[in-house]
Amino acid sequence: MFDLVLLCDERKVYDGQVSEVYVTTCNGPTSIRKNHQPYMSKIVGQVTYATPDGSFHVLDIADGFVYTNGLLCHVVVDITS
Repeated sequence: MFDLVLLCDERKVYDGQVSEVYVTTCNGPTSIRKNHQPYMSKIVGQVTYATPDGSFHVLDIADGFVYTNGLLCHVVVDITS
């Protein structure tokens, strides 16, 4: 598990542990897990994350960005209209 902070339209919508974060970048889909190498990218389409109870949460987005250092992942997005 690692920490995810998800900000949407300037408000925090999730701040907690996750097992995985899935995003779509201009280079295609990317999966981020604990100890991922430092990574930053623009994202579009959807953000999906898996919480400790095994459930998946999907958020449709217009655009945003993701940054991780392997222990903490920040996702900042705007919602699709």
